[in-house]
Amino acid sequence: MKAAVVTGRRQFEIREVPTPEVRPGTLLLKVKRCSICGTDLEFVDHPGWDKPGGEERFLGSKLDEAILGHEWVGEVVEIGEGVEGWSIGDRAVDLKGSCGQCYWCRRGLHHLCMGGGVRMTDRRGGTGWASMYGAMAEYVLRPAQGRIKVPDSVSDEEAALTEPLNVGLSAIYESGMKAGDSVAILGGGHIGQLTLLAAKAAGAAPIILTDLIKSRLDKALELGANFALNVSEGNVYEQIMDITEAGADVVVICVRDADVLLQSTMLVRREGVVSLLGFPEPAEINPILWLAKRIRFICSDPSLRYNMQAMKLMQYKQVDCKKLISATMPLADVGKAFDSLYAGENILVQLAP
Repeated sequence: MKAAVVTGRRQFEIREVPTPEVRPGTLLLKVKRCSICGTDLEFVDHPGWDKPGGEERFLGSKLDEAILGHEWVGEVVEIGEGVEGWSIGDRAVDLKGSCGQCYWCRRGLHHLCMGGGVRMTDRRGGTGWASMYGAMAEYVLRPAQGRIKVPDSVSDEEAALTEPLNVGLSAIYESGMKAGDSVAILGGGHIGQLTLLAAKAAGAAPIILTDLIKSRLDKALELGANFALNVSEGNVYEQIMDITEAGADVVVICVRDADVLLQSTMLVRREGVVSLLGFPEPAEINPILWLAKRIRFICSDPSLRYNMQAMKLMQYKQVDCKKLISATMPLADVGKAFDSLYAGENILVQLAP
């Protein structure tokens, strides 16, 4: 089969690799769509690639040859021995699996499982997701356990966004946001935009999104944001105070800019919630401000905990993710797809192997 293999900084090879062989308990799936995630972009453009022989890592994964792709949907083409409930032609996405036996599962925290996750997790608690088993390829092999079927009413394009919509839902659900609460989303990449859709489905009002790039701000308004604020034009703090009177009930961080940590504590109201999604770089913080405002700071679960809810929202047309997709390209154009995202020409690109 063909696969897009990362070989260096912003470098890919379309390579012939062995098609995975079905084993008992597994499904062989033909990849229909695979979205390019922000973490994929940062892995491929990491400066550590310029340090050959080093042990540079990104999000727990060593910078080494990899087949990326974790936002995907596939069609079942072969079924392993012992698998029940699946048929050839069914479509599937990942659901968070659990082993039921590790430290976390024994305490009922199945979403933190060290043994049954879709992405690899080691005993030290770190995660590594860049491997040779990603979905930027023609086929993937996955355990049948931990997959969910895609309803007929959900398109391939939508289904491939189940995982990132799940990420947006985690920020909203775990913040305790209620209908009518104001939400400020810092960052308008595709995670920020899907968080916007999650907030809208949950009844947030108003929804405010901030970014530097005009196309992202325009897209946010198209998707239902009440306000899209350019952080390079005017004082965002004053604008959000004018809109909300006291600060946002919930602030969601969807960017890696270190300064945004301090900004979030300024933008949230007293006794409000700051929800962290964006893996920001280390930064100076002012915990006195947290204490004075009685801010609740949460790290939202980036696992696949809410994939089922994401799928239902798309199935029953409470969320329309298709408007977010700006381009679909063949696997052979993977380099072009990444370059278009680096250049800001696209917000979200899907590959169609």
